[in-house]
Amino acid sequence: MIELQATYTVSPNKRLSILAAPAEPLSGAWADDLAALNDAFATPGSREVRFRSPFGWMQGVLHEKNAMRDRRRTFEGHVWFQPAAPSTTP
Repeated sequence: MIELQATYTVSPNKRLSILAAPAEPLSGAWADDLAALNDAFATPGSREVRFRSPFGWMQGVLHEKNAMRDRRRTFEGHVWFQPAAPSTTP
């Protein structure tokens, strides 16, 4: 599982899309996350990810989507909120 360091906002249908080559160069946590995704997708397939959203931790499965016509290469997939840890108090 890849744990992304930056905070990402997810669309209302719980779909996450990350551009593999954004128009503006990234820095900080986003650049590190993009490098980790590029390394992870060196071989085809899907990868599990975990990341922070403004509303809490989420996880899901991303797939690499290659560019077609005017679209750029992206990492896309469906995500969900992680279940809360069980309470230890009676």
